[in-house]
Formats: sequence, structure tokens, C-alpha cells
Amino acid sequence: MNMLAIYLWAAMFVCTVSILFWALKQVLLVRLASRDTLANDAYFLFDSARLVKASRAGRQLLVATEEGAEDWAGFYACFGPRFDSLPQLFPDIGTQKDAILHSADGAILRLQVVGRYLRMTLVEADVDANCFAAHRLFAVTKQMRQLHDICDNMPDVIWRTTQEDRSIWQNQAYLSLRDAVGNPRTNNLFDLILPEDQTTVKNRQSLYLSRQKKTNWYDIVSIWSQNFWTHYAVNITEIIKAETAQRNFVQTLGKTFAEMSVGLAVFDQNHRLVLFNPALIDLTSLGADFLSERPILTHFFNQLRENRIMPEPRNSSAWRQQLKELISRSNEGAYCATWTLPNGLTYRVRGRPHPNGALAFLFENISAEISLTRKFRAKLDGLDTIIQNLEPALIVFDALGQIRLSNPAYAALWADSEAAVTNVKGRSIIEVSRSWQTACLPTPVWGDLRDYAVTLEGRERWTALVKRHGGDTLHCAVSPLPDNGTMVCFQMTGSCGCEAA
Repeated sequence: MNMLAIYLWAAMFVCTVSILFWALKQVLLVRLASRDTLANDAYFLFDSARLVKASRAGRQLLVATEEGAEDWAGFYACFGPRFDSLPQLFPDIGTQKDAILHSADGAILRLQVVGRYLRMTLVEADVDANCFAAHRLFAVTKQMRQLHDICDNMPDVIWRTTQEDRSIWQNQAYLSLRDAVGNPRTNNLFDLILPEDQTTVKNRQSLYLSRQKKTNWYDIVSIWSQNFWTHYAVNITEIIKAETAQRNFVQTLGKTFAEMSVGLAVFDQNHRLVLFNPALIDLTSLGADFLSERPILTHFFNQLRENRIMPEPRNSSAWRQQLKELISRSNEGAYCATWTLPNGLTYRVRGRPHPNGALAFLFENISAEISLTRKFRAKLDGLDTIIQNLEPALIVFDALGQIRLSNPAYAALWADSEAAVTNVKGRSIIEVSRSWQTACLPTPVWGDLRDYAVTLEGRERWTALVKRHGGDTLHCAVSPLPDNGTMVCFQMTGSCGCEAA
């Protein structure tokens, strides 16, 4: 029983002490809150950056900002703009001293350290003023000043006018522009046409700056609000210059393309025709009306097929595959084809990719070139036939001393089985001349011939006699060719074939 009584007495004592401590704390808070505070003053009590108590006026101020913040951050958001020296972070209670902060409108903010608490008290300059109204007035005034400063220092031109077009406010950029213009025709720099229904409208106008002797272009947006027009003008002079330069460049290209004999068709990123020249009409027989309708790429090539201006595919499936490959290879910059047309003409068609997914096709009539090439090849084939049937042994070297061709008589004369099979192309004069040297008696002719074959200047035709180990004598004639090549003719003495060659 005695032990139970002791436990009950101890529990009652602890409860009593706790109640007394709580009561004393509340009394202390009330005294701190009421200490040196006038009825209209707003005070705030902080415990480690946490707001633990505030007057009614203080609560009104905090409720109006940051959704009723309950910490030092919310307090700073409310009073930091008004009191420049208010610390952004909660001060260290151990080192912080009492202080008085001043605002531009004469109000003061008292900072007092009381034990573990920090007490902040707002005192307006006019003791009879309502602190909520005074603080809000200061905040609104400062915000208006900041907005005015932002507008006044914007690089874009801003001004306001009445419905009668009378200017009532201008920013600094407007005033500077007015000075640069010199003597504007009217009170306003721009002659704007504004709608009667007050809808937002855009204008583009130019101004001649007499002092700088140049013309500037502006895009102007006019907005009706609160019974006034607000105008925003942006300098687009550089954009206008770029557009003009681009337009002039396109015109120059158009004039250049118009004089080209090569047909040009340019398709945009959507594969729609955007540019063509007169040569394209002549080469493809596509009418100007059709091309002016800006057909898509597939329609363009389908029409070429209808006009028989491209090779006819085996069937529709093959045509679709051919067209797909044509577009794909053009996008990769690898399409180049020669079209032999049913009418006997030959076109070279090239596809080239351009920035932003555009495609350009070039159509060139190479019929004359192909005809000339065929004629030239036929002549070469005829000459080759003649050389192959000549009785003298002939071998021709290029300017680097590599064998270009030889005839069967050469292979028979020197018993060169490789020459008979491969026409000895690709072998050098050094290699074959050593085989000649081996088959003949010693002579300086072969060394002179090797030097002569790789010499490019001062070359004349010359002849020499060489004697083979078998006893027969060969007449050797060395002649320069127009392309710095060398022709060597071998014939048994007593024949005039090489001399004639």
C-alpha cells in the first residue's frame, strides 16, 4: 500500500508540473506579444524559423501572401520586398542582436530576441494607419514601379493611345525612336488602321530614320484593353533584309535556270514540285499548265511514263518498285541513270537531296554525246581490227611505260604466249624489254628504249637493228604517240612494213 501511494503521489506531481509549465508558457507568449505593441501593430513570434504566434493584423498580412505561410520563408516573401535589410534566411538566435529595420515609406520592423524566440513587430510611420492597408499599398506601389521599369526598359517599342488615337504613354524605346525619326508627320509615329470592334490587329509599317539615314521595318500588334489601345512594335528590319536577299537569290537562280539546257525539277519536303525551268518542258513534253499545278513527285513521273519519256517497265508492279527505288536513291544522293527512250533519244537523269527533305532532279539530253561516243568506239574497234591484222609486230606503251595493246604478230615473233592470251595489258616495258634482251645479242637499244618510253618531252622517231641469237636481224622502229605513249614495231630485215607505219 505504501508503494502504491508513493507512485500515485509521484504521478500527481508530474501532472501538476506539466500543467504549470504549459500555463507559464502561454503567459510568457502573451506578455511577449503584448510587450511594447500598439493596437494597430502587427507582430510575429518565431521558434526556430517556425511561426508560433501572430497578432490578428499580422495574420491578415500573411494570409494575403503565399497562402498564409507559417514559416520564415513566408514571412520573408511578405516583408522582404519592403525591408531590404531583412535576412532571407532565419537568423542565428545565439548571435542575433536586437535591431530595427527601416523601409522606404518610413515604417519600421523591430527584431527582438527573447530567449529561444524571435519577435518581429511591424510599426507603420503613421500610428493611426491600418498596417494591413499600408503594407498592401506599399506592395502594390512597388509592384507598379517594377512593372513600369520593365516596360520602360524593354527594347521593343510600346505606347498607349485613346480610341481617338491620342497618345497617353510611351516607353523609352518609343521616345528614342521618335528622336531618330526627327519630325514625325503626326503626334504618333505610326499611321495605324484600327478596327472599330476593338479586336486585336497586326500591322507592318516602315519608318525612315532621318538622323541615321536608313529605313526600319516594324511588326505592330495593337490590343484593346481597359478603354485604351496598347501597341507593341518589334523591329524586323533584319528579317526583311533576309527575305529580300532570299527573294533576289531565287530570282537570280530562276534567271540562271531559265538559260540552262538541262531540265530542272525541284520538289519540297512534301514531294511537291516547287521549281522548274523551261528546259524541263522541252525535254519532257510536260505542259506548263501541268507543271504550274505543282504535281507531287509520283504524279510527275507517272506523267513522264505516259509521255514515253522514261524506259517502259515490264509491268505496273515493276514500275512501282522502280519509282520507289528512284526516290529512295535520290534521298541518299546516289541516283544517276541513263534513259534510252523509244524515240531514240538518250537522257541522263540525276537525283540530288537538298536540306529539309527537298529533292532536285536534273534531266540532260546526252543523245549527241552518246552518238559521238558510239562513233568513236566504232572507229577504235575498226583501228583495233586493222592493227590486229597487220603483218609487222606491234606493241604500244602508255606514258607510264605500261603496255596498252599488241597484235598477234608480236606474240608470234617473240613467242610470247602470255601476250597471245591476255594481249599483255598491264605489264611494263621493263619486264618485256628484258625478255627481248635475253633473246638478242648485247645491244644498248633496250636501255635507250626503256628511257625513251617514260620521257615526256623532246621525243623523235628513231630506228635500230637488233640481232637475235638465232641469227636473224630485226628492224626496230620506235615512234612517239600524241598522248605521250610509245609504239614499237618489229619486222624482219628486208621488209618495209615498219617504215610505212
